[in-house]
Parts: sequence; C-alpha cells; structure tokens
Amino acid sequence: METTALLCGYLAPPAGFQPLAKALSAHHPLELPRLARPKEALEAWRSTVPEGAHLVAFAEAAWGAVQLAAEKQAKSLVLFSPIVRSDAALRARLESLQTALRGGLETFAQAAQPWLLGPFLLEHGQEAVGAWTQGLSELDLGGWLEALLALPDGRKHLRRLSCPVLVVLGAEDVFTPLRYGQEVVEWTPANPNGLGAVRVSLEGCGHLVPWENPEEAASLVEGFLERAEGVKGGGLVWGQE
Repeated sequence: METTALLCGYLAPPAGFQPLAKALSAHHPLELPRLARPKEALEAWRSTVPEGAHLVAFAEAAWGAVQLAAEKQAKSLVLFSPIVRSDAALRARLESLQTALRGGLETFAQAAQPWLLGPFLLEHGQEAVGAWTQGLSELDLGGWLEALLALPDGRKHLRRLSCPVLVVLGAEDVFTPLRYGQEVVEWTPANPNGLGAVRVSLEGCGHLVPWENPEEAASLVEGFLERAEGVKGGGLVWGQE
C-alpha cells in the first residue's frame, strides 16, 4: 500500500492534518511540515514525497501538491479548498487581511474569521475557533500574505496530471468559493482510469472544511484512496464499471 502524503495549508488549525492522519492510519499517512511560502514548501516537500504516493493537500498547499503529483506520478490527488493561483478576487481578500494585520493579531483574527470559517464553527465552535486564533500567534502571517499575493498561476501543472483527482470544498466557503474547485476540474485532463477530477461540496462548511466536518471529509478521502489503490489496468476510479 502506497504512502499518503498530507500537505497542510499554513492557516490550518494547530493540529494540522493529525485528525485526518489518524482516520487514514491504514493508508500510511505522512504529514509534511507547513511553511508560509508555497515555493519554499514545494522545495522542502520534493525530497520527502515518494514516487507513486497519494497526495492530500489543503488550500495553497494545493499549488505545490499539483506539481508534485505530476512529478512523482502520484497514485491519486485530493485537494481541499484548493488555491492554485491568485486571481483578482483572492488578491482583494488577501489585501484586506494585510490591512487587518497592521492592526495586530486580534484585528487580523476578527477579520479572517468570516472569510475562513463556516456557519457551524462561527455559531457553535467557540473552543475550536479560540484554539485556531491562538495558533495564529505562532505564524508568519505577513510572509504568508505576501507569498499568496505573488503566487504564480499553477493551472498549467494540472494539465500534466495522470492520476484521479478529488476536489472537496465547503459549500459556504467565501475565501475559496466553489468556482475555484470547478476550475481545477476543468483544467485536469481525463486519464485512462476514469474521470480526471471530481468535485464534491460539503454543506455548512467554509474554507476549513476538513476540520469543520472531519468525519465526512475523512470518509470521502478514505473511500477515494481505496478506490484508487484498487484500480487495475483500465478500471474506473469514478463511474460505473
């Protein structure tokens, strides 16, 4: 069974992908370190991700994960709330967060919450939101914002993929809305084992979808990995056999 490399976006909760790794323990999860700048993260991950691994990435980690999936002939690729380029809408959101950061961490956290959190967490997840906010104090938020504002367009690398791709989004994500996931689907080519990419949205979730609905997120990923590992020859990952 192949390794499953977990590439976590920089603003994920402090626990990162540990809960997902626990749920995927049978799939040899390997959680890679988070870095503020996607280009630096990609270089650091290149020496760690093995050939033929499954890749699971969140947010801007998708930018590097797509390239690694092509380079390492990945078995499959799962993208949560993917960011593969910085368009005008995303830049506007990032610039608003830059302005908030000048007012201090508390101001940044207040400004970021409605962009990044879904309705359930905002209404009922005070403890989880508090832990996430506290974790921000250990991050290079300025470096992260600058790096995302200058993020190169990574869509061309989607054309190089030969593995099945699952895109999972929060239905109420306003930071990386559904069209970001649809763009990944449209740029991913079909492959011999089934559809190039499939998009799934989880109701009531925002940008932090793997943590807002961890059970369903883990179930989707586990089912997708098992299906991908079971592919033989011309078998389909999605659709009817």
